[in-house]
Amino acid sequence: MKKLKAWQALQASGKKIFTSADLQKILQTKSGNYACVAAGRLIKERVLERAAKGYYMLTSNRPSDFELANALYRPSYVSLASALNFYGIMIQAPQQTTSVTTKHASVRRCGGKTFSYVQVNPRYFNDYQLVNGFLIATPEKAMVDMMFAVALGRDSLSLEELNFQLLDKDKIKELARQISNRAFKKYFQTIKL
Repeated sequence: MKKLKAWQALQASGKKIFTSADLQKILQTKSGNYACVAAGRLIKERVLERAAKGYYMLTSNRPSDFELANALYRPSYVSLASALNFYGIMIQAPQQTTSVTTKHASVRRCGGKTFSYVQVNPRYFNDYQLVNGFLIATPEKAMVDMMFAVALGRDSLSLEELNFQLLDKDKIKELARQISNRAFKKYFQTIKL
């Protein structure tokens, strides 16, 4: 497939991030191996850029860090400090994009950026929404996810840096009641909402 036709087909797909399987389907190649060869050519022609092993993105329509975070490890949604900063609840910008997943915890690097994934029990993988093309925790769920990570010793949190006025405290309490972890319950009792 010629460069222009390939670019048009990829643009028309509406996607910003592609797996080899996506490329095989969109470019209508005969095999996954040929899709990888086609991806290599499109990278040389600067139509595509390698995002990570097995993931590609259009150079003309790059995904946001949050879109990339969702695509690199599925299922996941952006949460914790990344989401709190996105909503203006936490002023300090995090060094990496942090998400929640039901799979094993993981760290991925792409384009000089770090994407970390914190594992949660599938029953706590909820209360997220689609915003600007990516999945992100609601503000209250991001706060509860952050408190849970702190209670388990996986993160730290300075409550003085948070703007609690932007949060629905009743919703935080409702979400917190769903978590049956002792360390979380003990930590949550120390928070004055």
